[in-house]
Amino acid sequence: MRKALFFTLIILPFCLGAARAQDTKIVFLHHSTGGLIYNDGKVAKLIQEYNQKNGVNYSISEKNFPDKPYVWANYPFDYWNIWINGYCGKQKQSPNYPSVACLEDICSANNVIILKHCYPGADILEDTGTPAVNASRKSLENYKMQYRALREKFREFPNNDFIIWTLAPRHRLDANSPANAGRAKEFVDWVKNEWLTEEGKTYQNIHIFDYFSLSAEMQPTSAPPRIPYTLKYEYERAHDQDDSHPNKLASEEIGPQFFQFIINTINKRNGRLAKSS
Repeated sequence: MRKALFFTLIILPFCLGAARAQDTKIVFLHHSTGGLIYNDGKVAKLIQEYNQKNGVNYSISEKNFPDKPYVWANYPFDYWNIWINGYCGKQKQSPNYPSVACLEDICSANNVIILKHCYPGADILEDTGTPAVNASRKSLENYKMQYRALREKFREFPNNDFIIWTLAPRHRLDANSPANAGRAKEFVDWVKNEWLTEEGKTYQNIHIFDYFSLSAEMQPTSAPPRIPYTLKYEYERAHDQDDSHPNKLASEEIGPQFFQFIINTINKRNGRLAKSS
């Protein structure tokens, strides 16, 4: 009897840990471009099919974030302003609080948090030489300060995982200048190659989904007109209009890759948490 009880006490935490690993809640914070990839790319359906084949329960929800009455913007400044600068806390007792929920509450309700920026975020202006974390101006110097602050904020939630989309490129007819688009590519490269390795720290719960490299032109051509670091020609909704939203082909091709990235992230997460338990 004692041996059976001892065996049960030893094995029970493992079983509970395995059960928790199989239940994972994911939230995707986005605006229009993210919604197109998510819906037309059938990401939720792919996750449901994965659940059925693998006997797990991964549930994903999507949310416009931030939402009105907050300004319709989700650039590095806005995530910093809402989650670090105290904006969400000031809204705690407001009926508008879900539109700008604090990260603590989002992490409490979800295991994996995914966030992206709208395509105007790729219109990056020249640096002024006076970076400021509280500046809404879209520039490399400000973006980097805000991302460093967000990186440390995410570090406070080691049991949550964060998937960060790289920038969404603009339509070649909507891009304000080649220089701005080039700076978008420079920021994407910094996020992928330097952001998570600075100062010798490790950030195992932050993962980069490189949407920019999947959706942006990398090499110029004249026919068809391909402008570096703008939306791929074949992903344009119209070739003679400046709508920077990607078309259905983009969603159908990138959606499954986004789904697979989510699955890979969850599998890494479960392995990491299993080792730490």
